[in-house]
Amino acid sequence: MVILPPVEVIEKLIDINRQATAKNAAWGSLAKDDFLPHLSLAMGGVEYDNLEKVKNVIKDTISEFGAISIELNELYFVERPDGSRNYCFRVKNTSVLQQLHEKLMNNLRPYFSYDCTKDSLFSKPGEEIIVPDYLNKYLSSYSFNAFEPHITLRTKEAVGQEYLPIKFIANKVAVFHAGVMTTCRKEFFAVELARS
Repeated sequence: MVILPPVEVIEKLIDINRQATAKNAAWGSLAKDDFLPHLSLAMGGVEYDNLEKVKNVIKDTISEFGAISIELNELYFVERPDGSRNYCFRVKNTSVLQQLHEKLMNNLRPYFSYDCTKDSLFSKPGEEIIVPDYLNKYLSSYSFNAFEPHITLRTKEAVGQEYLPIKFIANKVAVFHAGVMTTCRKEFFAVELARS
């Protein structure tokens, strides 16, 4: 489950990704209808039959929160096992963002599993999929005290630094079927955060 930025921020992130794509320095494109730029809040495998229950848990959880101020404030990279880089914009973590992450993880824990396989991921014919290690390790290695909010640019080179900081008000939480590199591929549903 993710925060989706407003359209104008999504378009800016797509443009930044295109700069790298034009130089053959991207892992793949970002777009408005597939591979959406996003800020991950909670992650886990969910049985399709539980999606409606998950939606209700999310609605109840986020009803305690208003729209959230988000600031993208640093360009950094994550090194992959082969030594290549994947660049991201770090999100300034706030107490509200941390609380939302923790409440969602705690409230959704009964529905989450962490034994996903390649077949669990969304893919189109011809797409190469690997075992979703990041997703399977999310609870143990990337959540709660280890939560590091970010938006992945899907670039192999440093691009976009000149646009920072990027500030926006987040008011939409969505659940997607994850694809390669935990990308947002197919939207299942979205829920609005109350306007502050």
